[in-house]
Amino acid sequence: MFRTFSVAWAQLLHQKVQTIVTILGVAVTAILLFMQVGFRVGLLESSTQLPASFQSDIVLISNSSIAFSVAVPFSERRLNQVLAFEEVESVTPIYITMIFVKRLEEQPKFMSSMQVIAFPLKPNVMDVPGLAENLDKIKDDNFFLLDGRSRPELSSLIAEIKNNGRVSTEITSIGFERKKVDLVGLFEMGASTFYNGNLITSEANFLKVFGLGQGEIIAGLVHVKPGVDVPRLISRIKNYLPDDVKIMSRKELIREDKAFIETSSPMGIVILFAMLFSILIGIVVLYQVLYQNISRFAKEYATLKAIGYSQRFLVEIVLEQVFVFAILGYIPGFIASCFVYDALSAATKMKFLMSFNIAAFVLFVIFFICTVSGIIATNKLKEANPVDVFN
Repeated sequence: MFRTFSVAWAQLLHQKVQTIVTILGVAVTAILLFMQVGFRVGLLESSTQLPASFQSDIVLISNSSIAFSVAVPFSERRLNQVLAFEEVESVTPIYITMIFVKRLEEQPKFMSSMQVIAFPLKPNVMDVPGLAENLDKIKDDNFFLLDGRSRPELSSLIAEIKNNGRVSTEITSIGFERKKVDLVGLFEMGASTFYNGNLITSEANFLKVFGLGQGEIIAGLVHVKPGVDVPRLISRIKNYLPDDVKIMSRKELIREDKAFIETSSPMGIVILFAMLFSILIGIVVLYQVLYQNISRFAKEYATLKAIGYSQRFLVEIVLEQVFVFAILGYIPGFIASCFVYDALSAATKMKFLMSFNIAAFVLFVIFFICTVSGIIATNKLKEANPVDVFN
């Protein structure tokens, strides 16, 4: 194809302003795609970071739960029944609830949608930076750890813990009276679309503070002995337990949760449609530019036909211009998106990370958009008639 590159490049240089405008258009399309893909990945990774942190091979949740992100409680008795299998080393109940936390400011206000996570204080339950070294700090009543990557509205609490090692505040929730608690350390997890941050406490403190009786849990972690065939054990546990619980591997749990968020949550559906419309808009805009370009050089293309060049030769010229637009537009789009990702991550405390997979996917889509637009626009070349040279 690239035997005609000199002709394609000469056309681009001949109309510098239009070429620059087209490259900027492709760059904007790339940025839009990076944003949609980044929002999707950030949504999925941030919303599933809790189950992703579980240090267990098998997880139990209620069979009434659509997904872990909207899980409902079930009886801890089911989790304890799993101990009947000799391949199981231990089990860990996980408690979760939503609360409001009072911020530190001149007129204190409550920050909504904070997730509280609780479990028996033992190692290797969750793989979260800062958790292991702070577990001993929450053995006493009313002691909690605060997520150091909570939304900026909680920065005053985070700063106080960093400076003084602890801070007292109040928590409350719907149907739950205000209670004073002490935040005595930090860990690093991050916010999500569901919660503005997280708190971690012990199982005993959780049950006492929220006035709950032991027995209703959100998830159960099953830790198996080394060398155990996990899929086979899952199958056996499914046959052993009643069907009021779902038994799955941690990877299956995360995969199910991501599928629910992407296809059933409003945000996931919005992002999917936004990505599709970004692609469609990119195709339409680039097609219009290429169509005008071909129309402007109609006599030149007709001349090439008159001296014997084929339709395929002309198509190659247009497609080579398309590839130049794709590459030169993608590069500034990629660079700008890296800065935007950093800004979004700092502002939302969600996971916006530029990865090779994201960069490669957007590059592929940009080439797809440019190729489709180029192929459609080349239909205009059929109108290049050698007779026009003499008009």
